[in-house]
Amino acid sequence: MKFQALKIIQFEREKIYIFAISTLMVSYLLFNTPLLSDEFRFMVVLKQTELLSILSPANTPFLSNPVEHYTHYIWYYFVEIDDLFLINLLKIIYSLLSLYMISKFFCIYLDRQNALFASFLFVFFPTHDSTVFVFMGLYLTLSFSFYLYSYYLAHNNKLKSAFMLALIGSFISYGSSPIAISLFILFLLNKDLKKGTLILVPNVIYIFYYIIVSEIMRLGTPRIIEDIDKYALIKQFILQVLTFIDSVFGPSMWLKIYYSLTQLSVISLLIGFLFVAVFYKFYSEVKEKCNTKLLICLLVMLLLSFGIFALTGRYPQLAFNLGNRTTIFGSLLLAYIIVVIPISKTVKIALFALMTFSILGISDHWKNWNIHQQHVIDNIKNNQALRDYKDDKHIFVSGNQYSKYGPISHIEFFSESWVVGAVFDLALKEKISAVTINKRHVYEDGYLIDTKNNSKAEVNDYINVYDSENDRLFTLNVEEINSYIDSLTPENRHWIQLLSKDNYLRKIVLFLMPRLKYAF
Repeated sequence: MKFQALKIIQFEREKIYIFAISTLMVSYLLFNTPLLSDEFRFMVVLKQTELLSILSPANTPFLSNPVEHYTHYIWYYFVEIDDLFLINLLKIIYSLLSLYMISKFFCIYLDRQNALFASFLFVFFPTHDSTVFVFMGLYLTLSFSFYLYSYYLAHNNKLKSAFMLALIGSFISYGSSPIAISLFILFLLNKDLKKGTLILVPNVIYIFYYIIVSEIMRLGTPRIIEDIDKYALIKQFILQVLTFIDSVFGPSMWLKIYYSLTQLSVISLLIGFLFVAVFYKFYSEVKEKCNTKLLICLLVMLLLSFGIFALTGRYPQLAFNLGNRTTIFGSLLLAYIIVVIPISKTVKIALFALMTFSILGISDHWKNWNIHQQHVIDNIKNNQALRDYKDDKHIFVSGNQYSKYGPISHIEFFSESWVVGAVFDLALKEKISAVTINKRHVYEDGYLIDTKNNSKAEVNDYINVYDSENDRLFTLNVEEINSYIDSLTPENRHWIQLLSKDNYLRKIVLFLMPRLKYAF
């Protein structure tokens, strides 16, 4: 009895240590990370809305995913452009909650320490940093977390709770269906149709809801290609497979890891060594057997995600840029394989160390970009020429399009006009119309054309340009516009853009996704 009591005390003490270390590590990784992209626009809209009216998702972009309205959208009402404490705190809370729920799922198949290891790898896997470092991107991580925890609850015969968690997991993300279907298949493989049906039904409800709201009533955000044909769908699916291989095994993955390591600060290096030492101390040398049924489930999940993204026709699998959230579906499979692969303890710890330092370097990159963004926003706030601006023309904003991983453009900032307009609105509190100008623009016959969005703006005589990198507002005559655009820094969002123009890989990409012509 005494020995049993000591084991219980040791177990509880170990749980406290792991919780404390996890909290400190996640807090360090996520604190002081920035707002991105649509988040600025959400702030503008919500600042102009009464508090009571935002409690309903009926008139927001998240009618398609109403749970996301409450977990994410409404919180932008309470933050300021230069005070992101609440958003960063919620990032930490949601990430810790995800680590807990996903580790519980893995505990069904792995030793407790290995389950936590797999959970950490999945949540912070280097290829999809947008699903954890961007607050709005955490909706996908939470969808996985709720659904995997739902499976854990159903597995342990807590069926009512399992149904509710599956319902939340479904209605927080339009990408929830691959998760639901693959977990249903996992229950089928275990000959438990009842539990499988229990966690699938909430997603079937969501699918009907989504079709009615987004595709029929056109009230949410449509994600499906307007005109689906077999040929286009096959091309898109092939693109998903090829880009996934590149993102998690190919040049994109290794470039991401290499450049993330170059971002490491001294503090992150020290924390990394400490974290690896803790992992070494708690590492379980239990030889985990690969569960074939789980492996099939995770593989099905990946293939179904290819199908979902092929249907949208918009989202290839990328390791860089905010679109890299697509790789999260394959990361669950990779995290599991890394844990169960039969390699020595030394190799396993070396692999964990590489991933840990890469994750810390990615965190440093996001923090540094937050500091840089805040500096740019302060410049806009304090620029006297902008504060005194009275012209009724747009201000075209150049520079600070993306953060840089070496030659690769990563975190977007002023690359899209809706972000530029929102940042100017929040920073200046004035009705100044600001839009972006970058390398994808060209001036022709009185119009400034955006070759990505196939839009154009009429231009007469001159344009006003704010160079955000040099904090300077100036006038540009129409005959000077194309020369100025040519002088701007090129944005390489994928390593293929670094290759020669006649390279066969470029031709393959354009064949599979012609709309990317503007990038080449």
